[in-house]
Formats: sequence, structure tokens, C-alpha cells
Amino acid sequence: MNIKNGATGIVYSENDGKRYFLLLHRVLNWEGWEFPKGGVEEGEKPGEAVLREVSEETGLKQLKLVGKIPGKLEWAAADVKYIYDVFLIEGNLDEEVKLQEGIREHDSFEWVEEEKVIGILTHEENKENFRKALELIGG
Repeated sequence: MNIKNGATGIVYSENDGKRYFLLLHRVLNWEGWEFPKGGVEEGEKPGEAVLREVSEETGLKQLKLVGKIPGKLEWAAADVKYIYDVFLIEGNLDEEVKLQEGIREHDSFEWVEEEKVIGILTHEENKENFRKALELIGG
């Protein structure tokens, strides 16, 4: 089995005392809601990769790496095992989101209020990492 290393970013922003999290609706290979993610390129550190991937997939530039979530996001598809580091990233709710053009990986996005995120995320692993992210930011 081949191994692919990557990083996923749990992006949040605050407005009027509420926290919002950026979710992407995936349509490539499967359909559902997730956080931005992608592979680590050669010579790149996971923290660099997650900022690059979030920016590529969302167009966001005002990103601040807040911290790393304990553990990894792991899954297998076909003959590939994916092992991703998970990061908490502060974004800006007022910055325009522009989904990546070319590769149609996602067809929509939504800034979701903190208390609604668990009910929207598709995979349990993302829900667990979201809970860890809340602990990291004191939520």
C-alpha cells in the first residue's frame, strides 16, 4: 500500500462574538462536507502545505497558523493510505472565498456557526478533529 502524507486545515473566523468555520462541499471522488486539505509536496513542511492548500482551494490569503491538532487524520482509498496532519488556522470571514478553478474538487463552501459544524461534516474523523480544535481554542 502506498502512503500519501498531507495536511488539513480547520479554518475559523470570529464575528460579533461568534465563531464560524469554513466547510467545503466536496464533489471529486465522493460527495460531502469537509475541511480544506491536500498533499505535502517534496521539501515542504506540513504547516507550509496546509497554508498553501487552504489558499489554493479557497483563495484565502489572510491565514494565520494557530496550532497543530494532536493526532492524525487517516484513511485508505484504493491502494493508498492517507496520513494527514491537522492544523487550526485563523482566517478572515470578510475575505472573499474563491473556490479553486480547473480541478473541480469542491462545488460550494459555507462559513458555519460553531454549534452547527458537527451536524454538517460528513466523516466522523473530521468531527473528532473539530472537537479537538475547539479544545485548542478554548471552545
